Amino acid sequence: MSLIIGIGNILIGVAYSVMGLQSLLETIALHRYRGWSRFGLGFSLMAASCGPHHLIHGWHVLHGEPATGSMLAATLIGLPAGVSFVWLRLETLLGRRGDRTFAMPTVAAVVAITAFALATGWITSSSIAYPPVATAWISCTTSGLARQVTSFLGCDLTSFILATNLFVTVTYGMVGWYLADTQARRHATTGNWSLSGLSLVGIFLTCALLHLVHAFTTDGATLAFDLLGVPASIYYLWIVGRLHNDLVVDWNRRPLVGVSTAPERSSPWNSVQI
Repeated sequence: MSLIIGIGNILIGVAYSVMGLQSLLETIALHRYRGWSRFGLGFSLMAASCGPHHLIHGWHVLHGEPATGSMLAATLIGLPAGVSFVWLRLETLLGRRGDRTFAMPTVAAVVAITAFALATGWITSSSIAYPPVATAWISCTTSGLARQVTSFLGCDLTSFILATNLFVTVTYGMVGWYLADTQARRHATTGNWSLSGLSLVGIFLTCALLHLVHAFTTDGATLAFDLLGVPASIYYLWIVGRLHNDLVVDWNRRPLVGVSTAPERSSPWNSVQI
């Protein structure tokens, strides 16, 4: 189990890092023609914290950090979305097909959402109920009693690890909701789903789930990147919310200078295929 969790987190970390670097390079290369992409910059900031977080976590699990069933389930759920999105973006860079659109019955979509919700509930409850590792502070000492007062189910409530991971669980979960709502609106308009759009939804919903698991089960090795993730997630949630509500213009509605046609690929927040 530790081998799967460790390698899985390393793969997720590599995927996030590649996506973030690619987004940053595209934003820098085309900013003179299309302006700065707020979505691209926010995505790069997100990847700059989440990528190293998963790389470090995967490395520590491979070297003896405790592994749990909830970690394994969250890792396996998160892998397909990240791998799919990276694969589609690499295809686009190579001049190949890239994104796919496909039809899926509403019943199938409801079943998939229900299955994810049930899995999330099970993983969350398993993470919170995970028995703590015995530590020296559980003793009849002044410091031990103080730690017990500020703990819940073995988790130190004053821990930055717990606070930062729970915070980004909420923010990235809200980002996933915005993106999912956009895909649902697109489906209602066109009858089709975007594979890259759904992959991006999966990335943020499973990212939130992974951070929730890490909040209760990991040590402090990822703290520096968890702290970076708080302002990054705030900015990213803000810009995705504004794009979702059509309050800001980004690359999907700003064609290249001298080009009158619409961009070839629509953005994940765009509710109508263009």
